[in-house]
Amino acid sequence: MTEQSAITPASRLAVNPALVLREESDDCALLFDPDNGRVHVLNPTAVAIWKRLDGRSSLREITATLAEEYDGMGPEAETQVLALARSLADLGAVGFLRGGS
Repeated sequence: MTEQSAITPASRLAVNPALVLREESDDCALLFDPDNGRVHVLNPTAVAIWKRLDGRSSLREITATLAEEYDGMGPEAETQVLALARSLADLGAVGFLRGGS
């Protein structure tokens, strides 16, 4: 599991490839962990972030990309992306690639 305190705006996280993302509608998606059978509901913004967690883009870069694509993103966006990344890390859904941070 990734330490929450190690996740910063400069972090480059990747999704856990064992998890399955299923987009149910425009309003939500289900993130399924086959190892423990748990399902988590992601809103559209969380799905947009999830899809960009490729291990190459930093959380700051992801936030900037989202700001270009969506209207109304305020200065708190980076803090919110960081909070989501930390929550996903707590679930074991994301982490650092070996040798990355």
